[in-house]
Amino acid sequence: MRRAVVLVVAAMTLLGGCTRPSPPPGVDGDLVNGWPMLPAAMLTEPVAPACYQLPGGTASADVTSWPAPVACTEPHEVELISVGRFTGADAERATPPIAGGPAMRGAYARCAADAKALLGADWRAGRVSLSVDVPSPVLWDAGARWFRCDLQALQDIDRFSIATRTVSLRGALRPDGGELLIGCVKITSKEGGAAGSIDRIFPASCTTPHEGEFAGIYEPPDGEYPADNDARSNAIFAGCRPVVAGFVAVPDDANFQSRTGLVTMPYDKTAWELGNRGVRCFVWPPKPVKVSLRGAGTKGLPITIA
Repeated sequence: MRRAVVLVVAAMTLLGGCTRPSPPPGVDGDLVNGWPMLPAAMLTEPVAPACYQLPGGTASADVTSWPAPVACTEPHEVELISVGRFTGADAERATPPIAGGPAMRGAYARCAADAKALLGADWRAGRVSLSVDVPSPVLWDAGARWFRCDLQALQDIDRFSIATRTVSLRGALRPDGGELLIGCVKITSKEGGAAGSIDRIFPASCTTPHEGEFAGIYEPPDGEYPADNDARSNAIFAGCRPVVAGFVAVPDDANFQSRTGLVTMPYDKTAWELGNRGVRCFVWPPKPVKVSLRGAGTKGLPITIA
């Protein structure tokens, strides 16, 4: 998670309690010499919407190193879609909220909802990354109580390579053909790896041979992040099965594994603690196909393994 930091320049006057000695000859002792006083320090909150072109295409953790916003029709890597504020007890904290607490979960929920409204669908259904950015401890101590919701487009599905755009992300995940929706995919295996091991997942056209297709998102129940790897993997696969079965319109029964495999892409512990427990679920048929499997039914995925 990037942390947004806004540079605050403070004018400070040091007051002493001792008797001031007389100035030497030729010095009047007036340090300001009639100059106007500097204005009080101001906290500048982010203003949305805005787009940012970042040096090297990478978002620095220090927002003060970012250049000024640019028009979203110019090349950019980050789109600030909304700005919220911590209030009540969340705003009275001595330090910025951290992942796992109710304040950050609330901020994530707000950002996810704003992202869905802008994109046209759940951001996790597309080649998009959502970041919830908060003030640095220094700015928090100075009174900053905002959080910002930032989106980035991705070049791929599995490596999270940032894409440069010259248009807003508005409508990029529209169900009727959003350009960044995840749909059919190429799945490559690791060279020399064990059977079923996966190396890369690439976007692909559904009318050309492809090995898989995004079926939907499984959201595990809320609770502590499952620490046991095997138990977590089993729960994820069990959760994705009905998602894939419903997408293809096949029974989620004892014959499911005789029809197809599936691929799961869960988010990590940090995302879980922020409130994103989502798992991307992909149908992985036994051989490449050249059509979408959405609603294909048992004819599209017949039993092929005894």
